[in-house]
Amino acid sequence: MSRKDLVDALIETQGRLYSEQIGADIFRETPQELFHWLIGSILLSARISSGNAVKGAAALREAGLHKIDALLDADRREVVRVLNRNGYARYDESTADYLRETAAIFRDRFSGDLRKARSNGSTLKRLQCAKGLGPVGARIFAREAQAVWDELFPELGGPAEKAAAELGLPTEAGDLSDLCCGRERYVRLVAALTRVQLEGPSEKVQEAAGVRA
Repeated sequence: MSRKDLVDALIETQGRLYSEQIGADIFRETPQELFHWLIGSILLSARISSGNAVKGAAALREAGLHKIDALLDADRREVVRVLNRNGYARYDESTADYLRETAAIFRDRFSGDLRKARSNGSTLKRLQCAKGLGPVGARIFAREAQAVWDELFPELGGPAEKAAAELGLPTEAGDLSDLCCGRERYVRLVAALTRVQLEGPSEKVQEAAGVRA
């Protein structure tokens, strides 16, 4: 099959964004949705499975603890409890502290609006003021925030780049984006490639890539 068939299979079967999975609508580009995705990026960059990170970030939203004011107003023990019951038993206290400190930082430095952290050439560096968010976590954030922030596009990232190479797709972000006919499709392709690397390819992706299951 062609590269187009492979890209279509990836997007169709594994192109759900991680931000969507935790309940954040990155395409709205509101402070609340962006901050929830920042939380998700912090959790996804920790030494814990992506499945547990997604579960924890989704549980925080369900508990109403995905907003800056909510995190700061909540009893620390409640944040710890939610994380503890949703995949973070080993890191619940430290992660709760990271999230609350991050909420305070973005409230004080950027008036609670991540969009004010944008800066051509230094957006990712400025986002790393978040506690627990290093260069890897910042690139996780960029991987899906590039859907709405022009200065981050095109971003590929380590796991997705590795999967692209293994599937015979371009490993340069610009070349890969040319196969997608649109930014949203590219962002979903990068998410799909990340899932391939972390979870394995879907049956349809294996078929399109000519790989035996």
